[in-house]
Amino acid sequence: MNLILIAGMPASGKSTLASKISEAFHYPVLEKDELKEALFDSLGFENYAQKRKLDTAANAVLMRALESMLKSSTSVIAVNNFRSDMQKPLQDLLDKYDCRVVTVFLGGDPDVFFLRYNERDRLHLRHLGHVLQEHYPPHEGDSLDHEMTRSEFAEKFEKLGMGDLTLSGARIDIDMTHPESVDVSLLIEKIRKELEI
Repeated sequence: MNLILIAGMPASGKSTLASKISEAFHYPVLEKDELKEALFDSLGFENYAQKRKLDTAANAVLMRALESMLKSSTSVIAVNNFRSDMQKPLQDLLDKYDCRVVTVFLGGDPDVFFLRYNERDRLHLRHLGHVLQEHYPPHEGDSLDHEMTRSEFAEKFEKLGMGDLTLSGARIDIDMTHPESVDVSLLIEKIRKELEI
């Protein structure tokens, strides 16, 4: 069985790329943000601390679902920021199950990702639970907009060691500063070669 991990900064294009890789390999996709959105809709939050707990819960559910799929010998694509604190639990999981692993890390210019992050929120291209910081669902009269500052972006994302993810198996680094210049077909062939399929 095969495991493809799609990791990287927010707004680096993980979901879009995962969808294309899924089409090529016909593997299901487990995505942390989709799990978190289900928790937003089911439980909501009334302050930022509660929102962070839902993020932690979504990571836990992702890991549990990933283990279930590996246990049943199901090849899968997992999408997450994969912060540095997930390094050991992930490696423990890989050590437990016999699977070939490729990590595709989406890096690039964090200033570009910051602008892209705010732009998609401004255009409401994401679930509102990601955008709103204090409570979800929004209260009557609440603004549906929140623009993150550059320093907030650095604190919440850049300092979490996402680029330090080092697991067994191959790692392919892609510069997603200009996603339109990325040759997805070539990337898919590289993944096939690493997985020996």
